[in-house]
Amino acid sequence: MSEKPEGTPVLKKPAGPVRLVTAACIMALIGIAFTLAHFIWPIPLLFALFMIVGQGAFGLGMLLYAIAILTDLKRQKVL
Repeated sequence: MSEKPEGTPVLKKPAGPVRLVTAACIMALIGIAFTLAHFIWPIPLLFALFMIVGQGAFGLGMLLYAIAILTDLKRQKVL
């Protein structure tokens, strides 16, 4: 008897723009982590990692967010 009672919401995986925004937020958090590490411990290695990984993560996050906005606008037939 593993039937769900009526009225129980079925959880679905987030689709399209929601997944892209989630990925963009994760990339931004990675970028923030490298930025904070560089500011707390200002050594050359962390500066290099901040410049390569941190700013790359921020850039990728911004790109994913822009794609999510455009995808949502296209889905709503605004574009």
